[in-house]
Amino acid sequence: MRIAREYITYLARVLALRLPAEKLITTADAAALQAAIQHALETEFGVEDRINEEARAILASHAEEMQRLGATYSDSFKKIKAELVRKHKVVL
Repeated sequence: MRIAREYITYLARVLALRLPAEKLITTADAAALQAAIQHALETEFGVEDRINEEARAILASHAEEMQRLGATYSDSFKKIKAELVRKHKVVL
C-alpha cells in the first residue's frame, strides 16, 4: 500500500467530520461513519497489494520456465501486473 495506514485513519476522520458539516450526508453515529470510510479506503488502497501478491504467485509458479527462457523477474512482473490490472478492471 502506497499510503500509510495512519494517513488512511486521518483521512477517514477528516471525512467523517466534514461530510456531515457540509451537509453532504447525515449520520447519527460519527464513529460508525468513520469506520465505514476507513474500511472503504483500506479496501481501495489495498487493491495494488493484492494485484502484486497475485503477480508474485504467478511468477513463482513459472520460475523454472522463466529461467529456461532467460526472462528477467522485473520485466515479467510488470507484464503480469499489467495483465492482471486489465483482467480485474482496476485503476492503479
